Amino acid sequence: MWKKLVKNKASLFGLCLLVMFILVAIFAPYLAPPKWENEPYRIPRYGWGPEPVPPSAEHPMGLTQGKYDIWYGVIWGTRTAFRVGLIVVGLSSLIGVTIGSISGYFGGKLDEIIMRIVDIFMSFPFLIAAVVFTTVLGKGLNNVMIAMITFYWMNYARLIRGNILAIKEEEFISAAKASGVKDWKIIIRHVLPNTIFPVLIQASMSLGSVVITASSLSFLGVGAPEGYADWGQMVSFSRNWLLGVPGDPLHYWYTVFFPGMAMILFVLAWNLIGDAFRDILDPKIQA
Repeated sequence: MWKKLVKNKASLFGLCLLVMFILVAIFAPYLAPPKWENEPYRIPRYGWGPEPVPPSAEHPMGLTQGKYDIWYGVIWGTRTAFRVGLIVVGLSSLIGVTIGSISGYFGGKLDEIIMRIVDIFMSFPFLIAAVVFTTVLGKGLNNVMIAMITFYWMNYARLIRGNILAIKEEEFISAAKASGVKDWKIIIRHVLPNTIFPVLIQASMSLGSVVITASSLSFLGVGAPEGYADWGQMVSFSRNWLLGVPGDPLHYWYTVFFPGMAMILFVLAWNLIGDAFRDILDPKIQA
């Protein structure tokens, strides 16, 4: 699998991007030393004026309105992106796989009840539901993650359920049942290993979109608190300066370019790797 991953130029580029972000996250304390040891995600500010300051030797990416350091926000925002993406996708997929496995394996009325619950949750527009839920819980990334997990597990449940329905009547499953193997052991040992790969592919491709959604909530003012290192909030600091000044629309380009480019490259990395995993793990494509 590793050979196939690095052999494809697109997936290799995505892997290089991901390694770069991982290194930035690991070495964040050295690339952007925290001003307060107990609050490393708090972006230092160098004044109180509303107008952004262009890049300089002291501040290589410039300062936003309120004089927040863009370099610091982008560097530590990488850790925020990994934290949000891995926690939301990890817990959502775990919940979805658990519920979907139970629904698909046992079937009958239990399957019908679970699927109707899934349909109810899926009837809510995801972003709007997350905004309302976060507003009720209060501002903060932890609440953002809770809201996203609450309305994000259903796709994984439907995906794993469909895969289980396709194989649960296979001979090796029937043989395990006839041998007296307990249902939970059959699910873990026989069912999931043969149905989990599409879920892993979807999870890898969802990491980028989850980070974008969390950044959107921060941009709307219901995500990270002001001054917290988060790419969405860094973009929100530029909202009053997107049009630049008369005759020079790109006068404050740096306020949106650097955090925006970080989000674009992060999503691109996960999408390219997800595509590669699909090509490698999907037996239909291999055939």
